[in-house]
Amino acid sequence: MGLCSLTHQIDALNILHELRAHGTTSNADGEGQCSGALAAGKVAVRPGDVMKEPRRMKTIAERARESCLTRLLEILTQLISVEEDFIKEVSYEKSLLKRKDSVELKNICLRMAIAEGSSCSNRDLRELRDCLRHIVGNLLACVRDENNLSSTVTTRRLRELSNSFPDI
Repeated sequence: MGLCSLTHQIDALNILHELRAHGTTSNADGEGQCSGALAAGKVAVRPGDVMKEPRRMKTIAERARESCLTRLLEILTQLISVEEDFIKEVSYEKSLLKRKDSVELKNICLRMAIAEGSSCSNRDLRELRDCLRHIVGNLLACVRDENNLSSTVTTRRLRELSNSFPDI
């Protein structure tokens, strides 16, 4: 697993938290800063006033994608916790996780963050889910080879994570 791989996963987690925060707060109150030009249907009292836009209700699909992103964030958080605990318990020297896997996870998160619009596509969420599944599967394979109490607990926790992935 190594600290480098764990660092990439933590970076990915931070990117997803920012993406989620941006997606849920953008136009959440239906307000926007007034600029020099007025959007259709807005009336300015003074320059710089905050204008109320009609609040757009989120579609069921958008709410489902937000819920899925939240669940994948929880899974990544738990995955990082499992890995950190295993490293502490076993003082593991060699790498359990291929660096490529954690770099791919970070790249997926970066691509999601710079994508147009504030919501994630189903394709992005599927790709994120599949990458996390792959990482969990690789970790399970590596941890099973260990024969101690810590690896038994880690295996159980990873199996629980493996069974908790959402359908997209």
